[in-house]
Amino acid sequence: MSWTIRKIGYLFASIFAAVPLYIVLHEGGHALIAVLCGARITEFSVTGAYMRYEGGIFTAAALSLFHIAGMLLPALAAILYMLAYRSRGKGLFYRIFSLIFLLMPVCSILAWVIVPALSLLNRAPQSDDAAKFLASSGLNPWAVLSGAAILFSCCLLIAWKKKIPQNYWAAIRSEGAASGDSA
Repeated sequence: MSWTIRKIGYLFASIFAAVPLYIVLHEGGHALIAVLCGARITEFSVTGAYMRYEGGIFTAAALSLFHIAGMLLPALAAILYMLAYRSRGKGLFYRIFSLIFLLMPVCSILAWVIVPALSLLNRAPQSDDAAKFLASSGLNPWAVLSGAAILFSCCLLIAWKKKIPQNYWAAIRSEGAASGDSA
């Protein structure tokens, strides 16, 4: 198999693995809080990217935590992955998957910057988790926007220090066996 085809195959395999994993973490964050509030999960769909629950007792704080958990659990998983990342790992799939897996949760933090900014302009999509969090928590949008920007910046800093984007680009630019491909 040619080196270019292998890179493209690993890219698609990474996407097909990372997207459902992100959905499980996102919806799992919501489900975890719902269960902790006494709810019963009635549906959990990876293909539809939703979960449904019945019952539970949600205080304003618990409801706020419910809305932010869909971002926090994947972000926490991404941070833990980055901390465990082996920058000397030479496998092509490892390098490609690592970047792809981290892009979704880290970039989803940006919604927590954009939606509060939109809410300051009275233009936030009310069905978004960040908008629901703002409504249930009563926090100032600037505080949420600032916290999300700090979290996003910290994730980028960790990824850069662990050489995740650099290793991805080195793997993509390489020409095969000379680069140490061990999948």
